[in-house]
Amino acid sequence: MPTPQDWAPYSSIEDAARVYLRDPELALEQLRAVVDLPGVRSFIMSRGSTDEQWGEALWQEVVLTDGDRLIMWRADDGMSSAGERERRMLDVSVRTIMLSTISDHVLSAEYEVLDDGTRRLSDVRLRLYTHLLTRTRQKSATESDIYCESFRFHKSVDNGGLAQMQRLLQFGRVLSRCIG
Repeated sequence: MPTPQDWAPYSSIEDAARVYLRDPELALEQLRAVVDLPGVRSFIMSRGSTDEQWGEALWQEVVLTDGDRLIMWRADDGMSSAGERERRMLDVSVRTIMLSTISDHVLSAEYEVLDDGTRRLSDVRLRLYTHLLTRTRQKSATESDIYCESFRFHKSVDNGGLAQMQRLLQFGRVLSRCIG
């Protein structure tokens, strides 16, 4: 698969999707069904690939906020064995989470200190923890462990570069202002 152009210089989600995603029109069509794209306050994108027995598989992700919701579009290449033969498939989902369900938000930045004492951004991580229960595990007759849904986003010098790290910082700051 060809290397995509960087999405981070684009302030428009439409423009960013068209240069970065393999399936931009599908993503934009499905996102338009749940959000007014001009109302998007901030967004990030990611993609990656894995080698499968049938070839290279791509995953693509768009995460955005309109100030009230966290909206995630994801597409994964895969295989389906429905019927008599296997077929390549694209599994696509759009998930909407109210920002009011986010209980904790951690935006971390790591800076490399250079020999001259200046600092250079080298790693950004955003972790979002929700009240959304994913599972429980009974420890004893009276105690249980409770597991809630969390989301993790990461950009670094080697994973997206400076512009994408800065956009993840921006996205995390916008979410911080919206969560209340």
